[in-house]
Amino acid sequence: MQPWQSGKCLLTDFDLKIGKLSFSIRKKTINQQDIDRACIAADTAISRIIQRQDHESKNRQGRRRTPNPRSR
Repeated sequence: MQPWQSGKCLLTDFDLKIGKLSFSIRKKTINQQDIDRACIAADTAISRIIQRQDHESKNRQGRRRTPNPRSR
């Protein structure tokens, strides 16, 4: 498995064959535009997941407890 790279289509020949088979079962054909659109949709979804994880980790880091000087 290749690491994700924004804007780059990382589909293998096997991935494309499975996609074409899936489309043919539904009596449809797949073209390069369909593949490009799917790659863009996946790229956007992965990017959003990464941004959300980054945002959540920053929030967790900012919420660390500090000792209360009045409790001593």
